[in-house]
Amino acid sequence: MALGARFSDNHIFTGVDRRRRGDRYAERARKLLDLTDISVRTIQACILLGTVCFSDSQTKSESLHYSIAVRLALILDLPNRQWEDQVERQVNLRIWWSLYMIDIWSSAGLNLPRQLDFVETHHTLPTSEDIFLSLRSGAVVADERPGLWSEMVLLARIWARIHHLNKASVTSNSLIDSQSLTATVDALAQELRDWSENLHPSLEETPENLDRFNALGLGNAFAALHLGYHYYNEVLFYQFLARSPEDPTSKVEQYRSQCDAHALAFCNLLYRCRQPTDNNKNNNNTLHHHQPQKKAQQQQCQYVMVGHMLVVTSTVYIHMLLFSEDEGKIKLARQRLAQNFEILTELQTFWVTLDVALSRLQVFHNACTRSIDESFRMDQWMLKFILEHGSSVVERPMDADEDGDSPGALRSWFLRTFD
Repeated sequence: MALGARFSDNHIFTGVDRRRRGDRYAERARKLLDLTDISVRTIQACILLGTVCFSDSQTKSESLHYSIAVRLALILDLPNRQWEDQVERQVNLRIWWSLYMIDIWSSAGLNLPRQLDFVETHHTLPTSEDIFLSLRSGAVVADERPGLWSEMVLLARIWARIHHLNKASVTSNSLIDSQSLTATVDALAQELRDWSENLHPSLEETPENLDRFNALGLGNAFAALHLGYHYYNEVLFYQFLARSPEDPTSKVEQYRSQCDAHALAFCNLLYRCRQPTDNNKNNNNTLHHHQPQKKAQQQQCQYVMVGHMLVVTSTVYIHMLLFSEDEGKIKLARQRLAQNFEILTELQTFWVTLDVALSRLQVFHNACTRSIDESFRMDQWMLKFILEHGSSVVERPMDADEDGDSPGALRSWFLRTFD
């Protein structure tokens, strides 16, 4: 209720800010949390409360709740815990691997050490979602083919190494030479391609599969899997957006093209997911204006992490706008930046932490206005901007900036740029 109340139009919330409609439920949940109850139920409660804290930008409390959930899972040895039936076993596996992925994202987002960095994938992965949803008490899982959750885990392992690479490329005590850097980037890029090419046909990024998962009520999870894939590729290639004449031009241009391509694919999927159900097959690259929708046609991808990923993706479009000589790409970049900004401000009406996401975009814009050449350079500031989604980003250390930091200033910039 604490997370879902913001999406409700029930009359009991009349006059209450959408972002604050879950507060009383969250407070009640905190009072009910009993840390002496060493159980799966307590783990689930801690995960939910950590997510509530994340959505409200309470980063320290977020980390604390997630850490407790991880510790409880270790105490219970959750992936190997005795189970009465396959329903219980699959629930345990889903919680365990959810914590594994949370540990990667949350630790990177707050620049904290991971708790589960020793975990390998030799533990059993969850079965596919359609099989899981059909399970009944006492049932046997005859087919353990991978599903969304297991593919998310495999993808998250690559993401953790991408994070490590970016961190190593700017940390003074572990700087890597350009030859080693490109070799590692090529290897990780190949891993990402292999992951995509080896997906079961039922999990591939197609309109038909999106429709099928929407019908199962899992459209958000399906979108999250593929949005993550495109976003991880963007972050892998992002540091090569910076102009550096000493780099081997052909290789760098290839990386930049890949970064652009995945930014385009990210938005293609996001826009398609957010269209009314009847129009999911009519996606195009033009700017979509808000249209009246039937209540039954609920938009997807309103979860909070979309905001951070969309901010970083939007900076790729800023690069395209500033450096491309192709008028078609420049026009598309303008359209998509405007549309992305509208999505971000819509998400802001639901999630407090989108205030941070939008302020990060403004800070990045301010850096671009001061020095185009420096604004995409991979350094500690950029590393924090891309990876530490749980932290506020201060202005990049350059000359004094004349623009204000208010949300109004950011909106004014968008209006000046795209009108």
